[in-house]
Amino acid sequence: MDLMAYVPHFSEAPSAERVPMIEHKCKQPIARDELMDQIKGDTLWSKLQRWFLRQRIVCPKHPLARLCLKSTTAVNYEISRHLKSHPYMIHPFSSFRIVWESFMTLFTFIALLITPFSITFYFEKYKQWHLPTDTMNIVFVCDIIMWFFTGYYDYGTKAVVLDPRIVSRKYLRWFFVVDILTVLPIGVFDLLIPSAVWYCSTFNMMKILRVRNIIVYFRRLHDVYRISFQVYKILETAIVVTIGVHWAACMEYYVPLSVEKLGTLSDKSWIRSQDFIKKSTTVKKYLVCLNRAIIAMVRSTHYSTMQTREDIILNLILTVLGFIGIIYLLTQFFQLLTTFHITIKRHLKIIQQLQEYMRYKELPYFLQRRLLIFYHYRNKRGFERDKKIINEVSPYLREELILHNYLRLISSVKLFNHLPKSVMAQLTGALRSEIFMTGDEIVKAGTRGEALYFISSGTVAVYNSTGKEVCHLEDGTYFGEIALVMESEHRIATVIAVETCEICLLHRDDFRRFISPYPDLLNRLQNVAFEHLKYTLTLDEASNLETSVMPQYINISSIKSKRNITPSKM
Repeated sequence: MDLMAYVPHFSEAPSAERVPMIEHKCKQPIARDELMDQIKGDTLWSKLQRWFLRQRIVCPKHPLARLCLKSTTAVNYEISRHLKSHPYMIHPFSSFRIVWESFMTLFTFIALLITPFSITFYFEKYKQWHLPTDTMNIVFVCDIIMWFFTGYYDYGTKAVVLDPRIVSRKYLRWFFVVDILTVLPIGVFDLLIPSAVWYCSTFNMMKILRVRNIIVYFRRLHDVYRISFQVYKILETAIVVTIGVHWAACMEYYVPLSVEKLGTLSDKSWIRSQDFIKKSTTVKKYLVCLNRAIIAMVRSTHYSTMQTREDIILNLILTVLGFIGIIYLLTQFFQLLTTFHITIKRHLKIIQQLQEYMRYKELPYFLQRRLLIFYHYRNKRGFERDKKIINEVSPYLREELILHNYLRLISSVKLFNHLPKSVMAQLTGALRSEIFMTGDEIVKAGTRGEALYFISSGTVAVYNSTGKEVCHLEDGTYFGEIALVMESEHRIATVIAVETCEICLLHRDDFRRFISPYPDLLNRLQNVAFEHLKYTLTLDEASNLETSVMPQYINISSIKSKRNITPSKM
């Protein structure tokens, strides 16, 4: 359930409540498009090449890109890495993959409906189903080729793999053989050996293995189109059941036809009964087959006549498959019921509390909207889940998890290079995560510094004392470390969130507490900070530089170092 569905529309709010919010107006020049550097020129062919390349790289608006890459900086880095390493590969979070997977899901579903029907009910007119079969094979071959040129997201390493050798090796090891069986050149065999029509049609039935592709693609589209888990499970189950019952119905007719083709069909076969022969249309014959298939799958075969060996064997197989199908349906139903109950209960509790609070406090519209956006972001990021897990595990495991989550941020501070490893581990446990929404003032110029700020995800804008925008800071950067060692340090910059940000704070009191066992360490850190300030520029001086680029990690108290300034077109 999406909390944003409970955000009232702007037109519903009274005009008196439309209080203006802090807005970030970026004054920085727009960064040059990397695709222009990759493919130069303004000709029609160059523009077309850039358009195709743009469809292959990661799409910033792709839901999975935001979920796995988490921030604008990570997305931009992924684009740059893709263009420099393997530009001919297709990114799994690209616009092309959304279109292709949507098309293949629909196409494969239709193909799995047409294939058994055309082979069974046009058994003697096999030349008529060569065209649709060849068309399916061509599309499926293209899909196989796409798998070799499409990267994948490794959930173990939290990285996108684009190396063609690794991608190909993984595909060949797992699903290549299964997919290649569905595109065998049946038409060629049929032309070379006309008497092998039955064998060719039987091999063509291997396309049922494409059910796996439908499930894989539909599972990805569930995240892309933000389909709720309950709707997704219902649709997935309906697709699998529909294909299974349809194929069973076609098999009811195909098996006796195959036996007849081999010349061993008994006169007692149900397809030679007068009742079935009177069925003049294909639809009527299909309905009879569908009825017999469902009867067999629900284990009520005593309602249908089975006098031949092939009928008995087929109905036995369908009975077993029907039993497995019932287990599958019950499993999906209980899973759906459990998740639906837990999800609805949790979300309804949050929503009810929010609505009661907003109603009791008589909050204005804009404040209601920001509150709901905050909880939507918090719910999407799983803050409550992470907090619950960390609080419930053993102390040793808790320390390992915290180290894994925050040690990279702590280690990036140059001032901390002089700290013992034991202190570094303690500092990670003292970090506190906070969420700042678009327009929130994180730091105000002139106030006393009390903490070090790490940008875990998101983008912030830095303004000098005159209100001029100096730069953007993005995830992985930090500011305010001087405040940890200097109590009289005052902020000389205002920092405002450009987008919803997750900020980790390390307060000075916690920092001083952990370094207290080392009396000389604080004096040493203060000397390091003073040495650093001797070679730095003030924020106002930095904002007047015409060509400059921000280093990877920036201290707002000393915004730039002359040694780190490099030419740029910003």
